[in-house]
Amino acid sequence: MSQDKVMAYSSSGVMDIFQFRDRLIEEYRSYVTSFIRIADPKIKAFAEGCFDRGALWPESLIQLNPTFQPGKSIQELTDEGLIHPVCAQVFRRDKTAEKNSGTELRLHTHQEEAIRKAKEHRNYVLTTGTGSGKSLAYIIPIVNRILHEGSGQGIRAIIVYPMNALANSQFNELHKFLHLGFPNLQGPVRFQRYTGQEDDETRNRIIAQPPDILLTNYVMLELILTRPREQKLIAAAKNLSFLVLDELHTYRGRQGADVAMLLRRVRNLLGSKSLQCVGTSATLSSRGTWDDQRRDVAELASRLFGAPVEKDDIIGETLQRATLPLDPGRPSDLQELAEAIRIGKDRDLSTFEDLQKDPVARWVEGTFGVKPEAESGRLTRSKPIPLTGHKGSAEDLAKLTNSSVELCREIVAHTLLTGAAKIRHPQTGFPVFAFRLHQFISRGDTIYATVEAPEARYLTINGQMYSPGDRNKVLLPLCFCRECGQEYYSVYRTRDSATSVEQFLPREAHDRTFVPGKSLGFLYVNQDNSWPDLKNVEALVERLPADWLEDRDGVRSIVKSRRPKIPEALFVKPDGTVGPGGLASAFIPTPFLFCLSCGVSHSARQKSDFSKLGTMGSEGRSTATTILTTTAVAALQREEAIDPTARKLLSFTDNRQDASLQSGHLNDFIEVGLLRGAIYQAAKEAGTEGLRDDTISQKVTNALALSFGAYAVDPEIRFGREAVDKALRGVIGYRVYRDLRRGWRISSPNLEQCGLLEIDYAELDLLAAADDIWPNLHPVLGAASAEVRKTVCRTLLDYVRRELCIEVDYLNTDVQDVLKRSSRSQLREPWAFDEGEVLERARTMFPCQRSVAESERDAIFISALSGFGQYLRASSTFPGQPPIDVAASRDIIGALCEGLRQANILRECCKKGDRVPVPGYRINSASLIWRAGEGKVAYRDRIRMPNAPAEGGIPNPFFTALYQTRVHRYRTIHSHEHTAQVPGPIRIEREQHFGDARLPILFCSPTMELGIDIKDLNTVNMRNVPPTPANYAQRSGRAGRSGQPAMVFTYCAFGSPHDQYFFKHPELMVSGQVHTPRVDIANEDLIRSHIYAIWLQESGLDLGNTPGELLQLSGDKPTLELLTDVKDKLHDQIPRERAKERSVKLLQGMLPALSTAGWYAEGWLDEVIRGIPQAFEAALERWRYLYRAARSQAAQANRIILDHSRPQDHDSARRLRDEAEAQLRLLTDKQSVVQSDFYSYRYFASEGFLPGYNFPRLPLSAFIPGRISVATSKEFISRPRFLAISEFGPGALIYHEGARYQVTRVMMPLQDHQGGELPTSSLVVCGGCGYLHPVVTEPGPSNCERCGKEFDAAEIWKNMFRLQNVVTQRRERINCDEEERLRLGYELKTGMRFAERDGQPLYRSARLLSGEDCLAEIQYGDAAEIWRINLGWSRRERKEERGFWLDVEQRRWTKRSIDPDDEENGDASARVQRVIPFVLDRRNSLLLTLANDADEGIMASLEAALKRAIQNEYQLEDSELATEPLPDKSARRHILFYEAAEGGAGVLRQLVDDPNSWKRIAQSALSLCHFDPETGDDLGKAAHAEENCQAACYDCLLSYYNQPDHPILDRQLIRSFLLQIRDAEVNVSPVEIPRAAHLEQLKNLCDSGLEKEFLAFLEEQALRLPARAQHYYEQFKTRPDFSYTGENPAFIYVDGPPHDYPDRHQRDLEQTQDLQAKGITVLRFHHRDNWPEIVRQYPSIFGELK
Repeated sequence: MSQDKVMAYSSSGVMDIFQFRDRLIEEYRSYVTSFIRIADPKIKAFAEGCFDRGALWPESLIQLNPTFQPGKSIQELTDEGLIHPVCAQVFRRDKTAEKNSGTELRLHTHQEEAIRKAKEHRNYVLTTGTGSGKSLAYIIPIVNRILHEGSGQGIRAIIVYPMNALANSQFNELHKFLHLGFPNLQGPVRFQRYTGQEDDETRNRIIAQPPDILLTNYVMLELILTRPREQKLIAAAKNLSFLVLDELHTYRGRQGADVAMLLRRVRNLLGSKSLQCVGTSATLSSRGTWDDQRRDVAELASRLFGAPVEKDDIIGETLQRATLPLDPGRPSDLQELAEAIRIGKDRDLSTFEDLQKDPVARWVEGTFGVKPEAESGRLTRSKPIPLTGHKGSAEDLAKLTNSSVELCREIVAHTLLTGAAKIRHPQTGFPVFAFRLHQFISRGDTIYATVEAPEARYLTINGQMYSPGDRNKVLLPLCFCRECGQEYYSVYRTRDSATSVEQFLPREAHDRTFVPGKSLGFLYVNQDNSWPDLKNVEALVERLPADWLEDRDGVRSIVKSRRPKIPEALFVKPDGTVGPGGLASAFIPTPFLFCLSCGVSHSARQKSDFSKLGTMGSEGRSTATTILTTTAVAALQREEAIDPTARKLLSFTDNRQDASLQSGHLNDFIEVGLLRGAIYQAAKEAGTEGLRDDTISQKVTNALALSFGAYAVDPEIRFGREAVDKALRGVIGYRVYRDLRRGWRISSPNLEQCGLLEIDYAELDLLAAADDIWPNLHPVLGAASAEVRKTVCRTLLDYVRRELCIEVDYLNTDVQDVLKRSSRSQLREPWAFDEGEVLERARTMFPCQRSVAESERDAIFISALSGFGQYLRASSTFPGQPPIDVAASRDIIGALCEGLRQANILRECCKKGDRVPVPGYRINSASLIWRAGEGKVAYRDRIRMPNAPAEGGIPNPFFTALYQTRVHRYRTIHSHEHTAQVPGPIRIEREQHFGDARLPILFCSPTMELGIDIKDLNTVNMRNVPPTPANYAQRSGRAGRSGQPAMVFTYCAFGSPHDQYFFKHPELMVSGQVHTPRVDIANEDLIRSHIYAIWLQESGLDLGNTPGELLQLSGDKPTLELLTDVKDKLHDQIPRERAKERSVKLLQGMLPALSTAGWYAEGWLDEVIRGIPQAFEAALERWRYLYRAARSQAAQANRIILDHSRPQDHDSARRLRDEAEAQLRLLTDKQSVVQSDFYSYRYFASEGFLPGYNFPRLPLSAFIPGRISVATSKEFISRPRFLAISEFGPGALIYHEGARYQVTRVMMPLQDHQGGELPTSSLVVCGGCGYLHPVVTEPGPSNCERCGKEFDAAEIWKNMFRLQNVVTQRRERINCDEEERLRLGYELKTGMRFAERDGQPLYRSARLLSGEDCLAEIQYGDAAEIWRINLGWSRRERKEERGFWLDVEQRRWTKRSIDPDDEENGDASARVQRVIPFVLDRRNSLLLTLANDADEGIMASLEAALKRAIQNEYQLEDSELATEPLPDKSARRHILFYEAAEGGAGVLRQLVDDPNSWKRIAQSALSLCHFDPETGDDLGKAAHAEENCQAACYDCLLSYYNQPDHPILDRQLIRSFLLQIRDAEVNVSPVEIPRAAHLEQLKNLCDSGLEKEFLAFLEEQALRLPARAQHYYEQFKTRPDFSYTGENPAFIYVDGPPHDYPDRHQRDLEQTQDLQAKGITVLRFHHRDNWPEIVRQYPSIFGELK
């Protein structure tokens, strides 16, 4: 296929989607293979075989859209009397403003069934596929009811959507039905949307004149219930008839539980007896039979609505065949099919009837479209299968008809395309065969090999620890020198502490994480060119790079500082151990400094090995997505068979930062590609004359051929265009020179690296031939030939030029300031300079050592000891001349500079003087000549690569072709992100531009998943595999809605277990089993927030637009106390009583769920109502904290500005003050919109006081300073704290609107009362069990509360620093090199402690019993306290040094904290403190402890297996369940499981509630580990796998996340234990006792009324309750009235009048002294004592007295 022919066109007039797919894969393969060079023939053939068989891009699946069974028309239903006659006028197809316009609307059978259910006043749910008209199934019944009962009687229907976009789309549909065709566009039924996007006028009009139908979202419905301004809407909805919940499948976890509570509140507040609940969803449970599915959906709907939905009221889609059935088992049908295959494409398929009868079409629909359900015969959708490849449909058809596979492939493809293009269904008007291709693509990992001779080693791309056939042969990953293709094993080097035997273990090629006891490096094996032993110095000298050597007294020796880095020769056996009999090898420590085969060397400063060594999967997700999406859109834009508005692509990602990163990556890739293509084109047009400095910017700009509108800020100006063009030429000029820099783009080689640009130097030939100059400069140069001189001069000039030592205006800082100003005022992105972009400046070359001119900035040094000096001394440089020593090479360098100066090629830019004893030089830009190259030989750096490959450097073929011919295709391609981070108006504008394809690519988070009208769309990309098949169905369903064949391609990241699982099982994602979402409403925090919301409504308290409206903000030092009227409403008893009354009714309907919740008891509600004021105050603390921090920063900056002794600090102080003022504006903006994080109601939701839905609860915020030129770009973005501990960690990068921001500071007010010190604390981490003990009062506990271990000093962690809100600094625009820059991760530790009541941990216990033997103990706790602790950079070598350095005064992370490779800690005078950042929150948690000690391999393998088994069994996403070994990975005694998502899914509770849960999980784990779950037989491998799994593979236990555990993971170790669990009995303990029940028990044990009064006093003051009452302590011979246990034990005696007698008083005194001598705190409460005063003295026992 030619490069220019992107696709073929089918004769049928539609895009040939099959060839479109092939071209997409061809282009991607071209890119992937362009970066990998393999020297070994066997490995090269193996890699090519992997690509040929599509190992990284298996055959695409075909999914045919089915035909829905037609029902009656609207007219027929009105004639029947089922619906109002006016409905026939309302519901018509293709209506216009004309009266009686449009055509009759015929319903699908499932729509008709829904209308009949509604007529019977039943609750119902419609669960049907995309495009099945679900909304009409509730809109028609609603309109019908209103028409019968009359409009204007209040709100009769509330329709709740999961996002605004759906409400907007439905609003437009209602407009067509209820406005068009009626006088003045006023139909018989009124409707409005109320989503928070309305202006004040519209909002007030809706409140004053409530519509019949209200379209809203669940957040807005919550606000309607709680805000005083909307109470008129509540009053208008008292006769509500319909409550509709759209897209049921989206409601899961915390969000689903919140919505379930909201719907219950709506029903309790508004519902009449006739209220109908209706739900719709495109994709719900598809497991089991149709009855099973309906039962699952009915249970979910009942749980969500809090009202019964019967199984028989679940309506599914009704499908029918478009063609006649065909039974291949019937001889006549098979004969017809075979004959049709023989005739082939000549079959007559011109009409619907032809297609309906055609045997191939009938077979196609039965294969890809619909099939009968075995049990019921009901037609269901067929599972997608591929057309070609193993198990493809063409192969099946070929076997059936005895035809060739290729012929069957062609005929099936032709039939599908014909049915999609020519023929439409007479009933629907849509193409008969509308279908989608689903393509899954993976980067792959790398090639793994055994350590054996090249001809014998085993090769595979499926990573596991051992060779599939031999456990004695370890598999190690390979990487390859990018220059010559020599293979290296990527390894950890370890030593067994017991045997001292060394062994090599697999290491991910570019992983730099430091692991104690392991050395990182590479293993070199080359029998033809083995590495010499360290003792063989002479041989080493011949192999080491030149700059590793020095000349000592005429003898070459190895530089002392280099010796520790010399590769070490050794012998390695197949099992990875070192010893005699092994293969001759060499170990190379990281970083990789030179290739032992070709000699190419690398700078020791270049820590990352990515640019030096490639793997089979070198590209990252961003680059892969960029290549795939640009290729697809470029093809679509030239596709004439599709509508111009469909020439676009929608790309989904589940992380909004990824969407921002991807958009920036793609735009930069295109900009750089266009620029390089223009440079090449301009140079090519210039011919042999080449381009020169004076014209290059103009000629490259001309070659770019940009339209004025593509780069001008205001494209409509008529005058002043020359200034805009001049600004563009300036930017282009700078970028042309910057692109000369050596290797500045790793993933995008520049023109020189591709052999497309040759830089020459004017007068160099004449200079080299000038025999009168060189003898006078140095005899060696004088004796050299002209050709040798030219080569040496060019080598020096290339080195200097590629370091940008060029005298040119574009690299001059003063000129750059002018360029930046004109760019900012005249140009638009991407051609303008980014505000954060740091422009490269011209460097200066000094021919001396660095130490001679250390103070020089932007300098490079070329000395006799430098790489160039070594190059001069190489014997090949001056052939035929005596060896050159160091002194001579130093003189030659000076002579070369002088000679080049005389030719005006080099210019002196820094005079020789006292400060620098040598002159500084730059290349004269006028001497540079740009000429186009042929792209056949890559540029060779003679200094870095003294030994070039024999065939020369091979250019990257993908980029060579791209720059030469293909990049022009991308000229009109650009992208934007579409996420919740983007302001609403901009999002809407982008949707509009995308709709008509002015914006050809949109990268979006799931905001685009549901229902937004984006017009025709034929191509969808998914940057990651969606969380569930339901999400996939929604996203893929966006493509092909018009009936055109559609392409959906998904990138599966190798590092994601989730992605890789579905890469291997794509059919499960495309049409797999979809469990109904899990909704756990028995969550204490969640229910409490809804009770608070009820109180808020009853109180009438208006929270305003910002929390600041509730607080005292006046004066220089605002108190931030609540305003008086707010306090009054908080403490008003009447609203509390009303809230309690309503809450009782709410909770009564939930008693079955609450009965199993350990936290709930009869007095719980009273506790919650009583605690409202305290909870309200606590919710305001984060806002107060941010406000104080911003004011503190502003005040501090002001002090510096007014301090005229510090003028050097004034500019930075002004920036800090501006930043603080911007923060204060964001916090106090009274125009704050509903979407703002600091809008009052949303803020209180995020703090957990009000229902949170999908908002992060208790989030942390990062301040984004935005752009200087855009005042509104400053904002806070929030993250859940468990994400923030890493996403907002020191130096973390945040991607936002195309730019990169780095976390540099923490936000916190100066703590004057702490002397400016940081607010830190201490934590004791038990080394025995990992249980956490926060230190409340020093010195803290001495023993572990859980296991009793006595603590030692190492277990006390000081300087614990609760992570605060952070401030970022804008760095620069995202570029296409982003994913390849080293990402050093953090070492994060998780710890836990169970929730407590009255000093007692709250958890439930269970035991797994095998007969009478205990296998394991389980402890489960609701809302356990989980700590996430950032211990520091994962690759730090000193693991005992925890945390990061923070500048105490500036609250700024030091340089070393931000960049672990930076040796400095910032300003030496700054006061810094090492702190350990942490966050904590509450999560449902479970601890698993084996009854018998197990080694680390068993524990690690069990952790991996059980986690994946629980996820599989309960359909959890990766992010919903987390695990951690406790106390740590070096001592695995327990496994901690916790529900990581907000609110949790209630899954872990099932493991103690459901006695059969462990059996199912064990069976799932056995199956996962390749064992038969029933018999335990070893199956050897996964069903789809080609190779046996010896210990662990990526189909069972291995994943990217547990890489450090890979050497110890072994499925065989846990087989017997999993079998025991499968058969075990679960013995569960009783539920823990809640406070109210505990209080009741204490009262029952009291001996006197005074003791009960004491308990009542504690309860009224919300103080800690005693653990026990009237408990006799044998060891002390006493029975105190009450006792506290735990960390602060105390005996309490409540003394009544009998204790007033002197003798009793004396006995009490003696008893007290005796107990205190034994370490017991004794407190006596006399009946006449001041009890509050006593309590106040002992907060550690009773808690703080309010």
